[in-house]
This record gives sequence, C-alpha cells and structure tokens, in this order.
Amino acid sequence: MEIKAEKQQSIKSTVALVLAAAMILGSTVTAAAMQSSSCPEQNSTNAAKTNDQIEVELANGDMLVSRSISTDMSFEVLKAYTVTVDNGGKAQTVMIAKGTVADVLEKANITLDKNQIVVPSAETEITQDTTVSICRTKKIRVTADGKTQKVLVPEGNIVDSLNKAGYSISDDDILNVSRDSKVKNNMRIKIQRVTYGQETKTEKISYKSVRKNSDGIELGKTKISVKGKNGEKLVTKKIKYVDGKKVSEKVTHTQTTKKPVDEVILVGTKGISANGKAGTFTDMNGNAIAYSRVITGSGTAYTAPAGARTATGVLAYKGGVAVNPNVIPYGSKLYIASTDGSLVYGYATAVDTGGALMDGSAVVDCFYNTYDECANFGRRDVNVYVVG
Repeated sequence: MEIKAEKQQSIKSTVALVLAAAMILGSTVTAAAMQSSSCPEQNSTNAAKTNDQIEVELANGDMLVSRSISTDMSFEVLKAYTVTVDNGGKAQTVMIAKGTVADVLEKANITLDKNQIVVPSAETEITQDTTVSICRTKKIRVTADGKTQKVLVPEGNIVDSLNKAGYSISDDDILNVSRDSKVKNNMRIKIQRVTYGQETKTEKISYKSVRKNSDGIELGKTKISVKGKNGEKLVTKKIKYVDGKKVSEKVTHTQTTKKPVDEVILVGTKGISANGKAGTFTDMNGNAIAYSRVITGSGTAYTAPAGARTATGVLAYKGGVAVNPNVIPYGSKLYIASTDGSLVYGYATAVDTGGALMDGSAVVDCFYNTYDECANFGRRDVNVYVVG
C-alpha cells in the first residue's frame, strides 16, 4: 500500500511539472514518468486516466492530454473552445476543450425538460464553431425517407425546424405545406426527396425522304434512286427523381455520331404536257396574266359534305383544288380553264389530293359545292396555269 501511494504521488508530481511546462511552452512537452504497468487509477476530479491516457482539465478550460504512459510521458495542451449556449434567449458561455453538446449542458448546469430539445443533438462533438441552442418544441408527424414517425421539432419556420431536427431539407425537396409557415402541434408533414441524375444513350436519327420529279418515269410511278439510312446520336439527359422514382427528363446535350442518308424518291412526270416556259394568258376578266408554267391534262370535279377537310387540313371550298403535290406543290396559285375555252374554273389554290391525281389519270380535280356543278364539269382537258 505504501508503494501504491508513492506511485500515485509520483504521477501527481509528474503531471504538476508537465502542467507548469505546458503552460509556459504552450505545446507538447516530455517528462520522465512511471511505466504504464505501474500507473494507478486517478481519483482526482480534474484528472482522469483513459486506457493509457491521462487527461487533466485546467482552470481556463484547456485540457492536458498524455499521448502515452511510458518511460517518456508525452503531453499536449488542447486549447478550450468558447461555446455559447442560447437558452430561450438567455446566453451563457462555456469553456471546453473536447467533448459533446451533452458535456456542454452539464458544465452549464442545464437540464432539458420534456418540451425542450437541444440543437445540435446532445451527441454532437464540439468544434470551435459550435453554438448550442435550447428550443421549445412542437410535436409533429413527419413522413420522409420511407418512414413515418412522431418527432419533437423546435418552434419556428417549417424548414428551419425540420433542419434542426436532422431532416436536412434541400431547396429542391417537395413539402406538402408552405415552407414559410410556422410549425404547429400535430402537423402532418410529408417530405418528398428530389434528386437528379444523368444518363447518356444512343438514339436513332431517322432519315428523310426527298422526292424529285423525273420525266423519265411514267406519271404516277415512283422509283427509289438512293436508299435511306438512319443515323445515330448520343443524347445526354438530366433525370429528375422524386423519392427515387423518375418523373421527368430534359435533354442537355446531343452529339451526332453517324449522319443519316436521305432517301431519294424519283416521281414520274412523263406524259404531262408542260411547255416549261413562262408566258401570259388572258383571264376571264380580260386581264393579261403572267404564268411560270402551264400543265395540260385531264381535269375532273368533286364535292364533299359541309365541314369536310382537305389533305392540307383546311375546309374544302370552291377554289380549292386537288393536285399531285409532287407535280404541283400545295399552296400553289393556279388558273384553270378548259383547253377549248368552253369552261373556265378560274383562280384556285392547290390544297388537296386524291387517288386519280397520284396515279396520273388526272392533273387537277376541281371542287364544287354541288353535285350538279360537278356533273356539268365532267371530265375534260384543261390548262392549269401556275401563277404563284
């Protein structure tokens, strides 16, 4: 027993020497000490032995910590942090070199009641930036991250309260209540987590079909001169997920890796009488009208119920005629009259098409509002002047 007392006194003396040296040097110092196998437990409230480490708290909150207990005992002084505790608007400071928020509350002699919580949580390690707040609470039900639970959160703004309670609400997360509203007892709050990802996929670029007139092919016939081939592109998309489920995507970048080859279709125009030269004609009002070309062929007439729509989507009307759009493009302005001058349809616009036009059995099909007008027109040879 006398040997043990002597060893205790030896360690106390060593610690006292090291304390003095550390306060002078402000850094790690070394002093002769007993072997760890012969160092007893310390009973002092200011000095504690943990495994092979001795910790001594100084009067100003700094802590002296041994790195090892061996023939050479190495000590380091941990500088104390000043931690401010906000207790319902009343602030006090605590000097502490290491520990948790719970240690700060203990040093401040603060015990939480059932309607209070501490932020950050009691198990949080202290750093130089730590500020401790004791808040009054509200009891709410929160559904987030796949589970629902009753929790106590600090009073105040919804988002601030949830963040302080450890839910880490991002700017993108979706709440079922206003972010600026105040937390109330028994509120039910649902948090939907919004995350973003990125994906890159290879997608097809469809080839286009280009139609070209050919007087070497019979009217109404077609021939593929160049076979179309699809291309490829890399498409990068930003993907939005809500609670892990994909809800939307947005293309952010596209890179063509293989260009498509357009398909070229030759459309037969052989058999159409067209002088291919511009000229003038005299219209039904006696005016001389210039035209870019004239097409001569068989003309027919048709009618349709009120409200019927043409191939271009407009309502059928007198003055709107059907053509082969490969010969006379939609929207072309025309003037139509029989070759013998016995009937004048007049000015028209190419807005429709039909089987007889596409197979070449007619060059124009003129719309009338009544069947009798169509019967009067019948089938006759016409000149179709392209005027615009």
